Amino acid sequence: MILAVVDDSFPAAWIPPYNTLVVAAGVASVGFAAGVVGCFAVLRRRALAGDAAAHATLLGVGLAFLLGGGRRDLPLLLAGALSTAIAALLGLVLIGRWTRTRDDAATAIVLGVSFGAGITLLSGISARGIPGSAGLEQFLLGHTAGLTAADATILGVMSLLVVGIVALFLKESTLVAFDPLFAAASGWPVTLIDYALVVLVAVMVVVGLPAAGAVLVTALVVIPPVTARQWTDSVGVMLPLAGLFGLVAALSGVAVSSAVPRMPTGPLVVIAASILLTISLLIAPRRGGLARWLQARRTVAAWADGRLLEVALRLDGDGPFTREQLLARAPGAAADSAFKRLVRSAAIEPVVTRAGTDAWRLAVWGRELAAERSRRVAAWTEVLEAAREDARGHLTIDVPSPEAILGAARMKAIRESAAAERVAGEARPGQPWQPGQPMGGAGG
Repeated sequence: MILAVVDDSFPAAWIPPYNTLVVAAGVASVGFAAGVVGCFAVLRRRALAGDAAAHATLLGVGLAFLLGGGRRDLPLLLAGALSTAIAALLGLVLIGRWTRTRDDAATAIVLGVSFGAGITLLSGISARGIPGSAGLEQFLLGHTAGLTAADATILGVMSLLVVGIVALFLKESTLVAFDPLFAAASGWPVTLIDYALVVLVAVMVVVGLPAAGAVLVTALVVIPPVTARQWTDSVGVMLPLAGLFGLVAALSGVAVSSAVPRMPTGPLVVIAASILLTISLLIAPRRGGLARWLQARRTVAAWADGRLLEVALRLDGDGPFTREQLLARAPGAAADSAFKRLVRSAAIEPVVTRAGTDAWRLAVWGRELAAERSRRVAAWTEVLEAAREDARGHLTIDVPSPEAILGAARMKAIRESAAAERVAGEARPGQPWQPGQPMGGAGG
């Protein structure tokens, strides 16, 4: 009897309606594929190109509707949207090659003209009352409520196909995204691969039209990759992670839309993606704001500790020293906290004197730390003199180990260069004669 009660109540309480499952399947597949493909758009700085392609899709939807005799078949409309999206990308390329227009200006031109033409065409179709034209304007913000099982299948198959192409040519795409000059020197068709990646972005923009619409679909291609970039430096990790973020955003938007009446799914998906991005910007382990704040505090603390160790090493040569003597030689608000940290780490240890006053000295561990810091300062000084560019961007106030950053081989080369420079300086003849100086030599 208990099982019967559970079986009767469980489906009604937990299983979503059929239409919600259809929408979730279609939108989730689009979200995952858009996140994966969008990684290369972000890495190659092609996000605005995807936006131009997205705004050109409305013109293709209207033209496909008219050429198809007023049919509302989703494959036909998407094919028309893809044709105008690729035409918009071609226009970007031609404007960039044949004119002196900057890329951002060319993108704005193509985006504005194509979007204006699409809105004009759809408005004209609706104003003339052409049969079957009702609802075409829903492509502006998406129309997930009208997705059928066949539509969701089409979106899923196209998304799977695009992800498969990316996986098949992952090595070549990654090489072109990070080092196109090396790829060209290695014999790869960089231009063809670059255009293929842009076309894949256009395909995902078109596939995402029913989910988010022409205005918001670019967010599905851009936000999940940017979110994933906060968590990893590896492309192999970034791709599935971006797909996962897109999938989670899609399912979250569908869930909220189904729970709250009259809430559009597309904008909710974008809002969910932006929430994931905000969280990542705050708590990502390396690039998050919290991690950077903590790292800055650790850097300042390491600098204060090292500065105090240097002073303690000088004072320690004359015997035990007092806390006041130490802080007087290294004034500053961070010195007191540094002293407490060094005491807790046993780098500085107390000494009992005959006078009964509190005195301190460097422990063996503290001397090693101070000697290592002095070595690092000397090594960085050598780097600054011999190869200033190597120090730029790496040398911070906490004086990290140069070998750990530049590598042992590079440090060896810098030292050899510095030694050769010193030898050349010693062998260089004296300064040239200046007016007013006596001239040497016989018979002077």
